Amino acid sequence: MSDSPGMAAGAASRREERKAENRAKLMAAALTVFAEKGLGAATARDIVRGTDLATGTFYNYFRDKEDVFRALLEESSERTRAVAREVRLNLDLTLEERVELGFLTYFEMALENRELFEVFRRNSGVIASDDNLFEPAIGELIEDLGEWEAAGDIPRIDLEYLATAIAGLGFQIATHLLSRDPPDVEGAASFCTRFLLGGIRAVAEARAESAAG
Repeated sequence: MSDSPGMAAGAASRREERKAENRAKLMAAALTVFAEKGLGAATARDIVRGTDLATGTFYNYFRDKEDVFRALLEESSERTRAVAREVRLNLDLTLEERVELGFLTYFEMALENRELFEVFRRNSGVIASDDNLFEPAIGELIEDLGEWEAAGDIPRIDLEYLATAIAGLGFQIATHLLSRDPPDVEGAASFCTRFLLGGIRAVAEARAESAAG
């Protein structure tokens, strides 16, 4: 006697749940391994050892260690981008409030996810060499800065340079911040805000002087 449609659907649902659980286990183990060893020294076997799964199970979900590494970074980037855009596009806040809240939120996320941020820090060279990995985030940042420019919140300057500077400043300060005891999140956000806004004004003034001369 064949299984009923309901039984078949239930079995399929359980298989999907099990697949999702296995993938989550591998991702969690990979996070720990990459934070401790870095991508270069890590192996797929190291990742599987951190789970209760069989070695061959890894290859049901990922091609190799680089594949799971990229999956970790992409999923993290998607979460961060969503939060960052919500802050940047909140026009009920002043420009300074938006900038400071953006940095503050980023630093708090870094503190709450120290192991993940350690993956970023330890593997920064690998990440920097992949132009496509954070291209969506930089592209969204440029779009949002364009909105600020159109609204008159910031002067006309090179938005690609500005977006890259914001990303680099946030990452480098966060790296230093996490090594402090205790980490001064508010102080770091305030510093970055004033440093950035002062720099924007200085670039705009220099550009105006050059055009006038």
